[in-house]
Amino acid sequence: MRTFLFILTIGLLSLNGLAGPLSLATPQRKKSGNFDKTRLLIGPGIGFGAGNRSFSLNLSPSVAYCFSEQFHLGTTLGFSYFQAADDYTNILNGQRETYKFRIPSYSWSVFGRYIIANSFVINVEPELNNTKFIKDYEYDLNTGKIVENSTRIFVPSLLLGAGYAQRLGQYGYTAIIAGYDVIQNPNARYYQTIDIRFAIMLELFR
Repeated sequence: MRTFLFILTIGLLSLNGLAGPLSLATPQRKKSGNFDKTRLLIGPGIGFGAGNRSFSLNLSPSVAYCFSEQFHLGTTLGFSYFQAADDYTNILNGQRETYKFRIPSYSWSVFGRYIIANSFVINVEPELNNTKFIKDYEYDLNTGKIVENSTRIFVPSLLLGAGYAQRLGQYGYTAIIAGYDVIQNPNARYYQTIDIRFAIMLELFR
């Protein structure tokens, strides 16, 4: 009997040695309130368009932080440029000339998005735009050319929208979102239109 107990004791000590030292300390879990860089998302935001004697360019990079897999808050800085050409007659020499409309705009927005069932996204986005506002046109009596009278104004918007989303990893996604500006400022670029945008948000750190 003593021989059996001795062998059993040696066996238990051997198993304990293979399993590693026994620790009585409770493993420390990361606090949920701490900043986690793996929850950061970044979006490139590049777009352009072209038409009859006109073109546009849009740069709007975004960054967001995911508070959960479904909900995140972010911000976007934007620059857009629109140019169009139109012909007119010089009032002094009667020659046909071309006038180019150039409208640069800057924007800043904060957005909150909630993804439902990894397929649908709800978007709330207040936005402030600084854009060129053309008051009127007149002819320069010295050159006969068209001269614009313009200033810069701030235009607020509040976009409410929803769309379809497709997951890219745990937090990242692509989405097509349709939005409507509930403020409807006549000088806003969203005035009396539905804003359709393609969004892609990628995980900055994995």
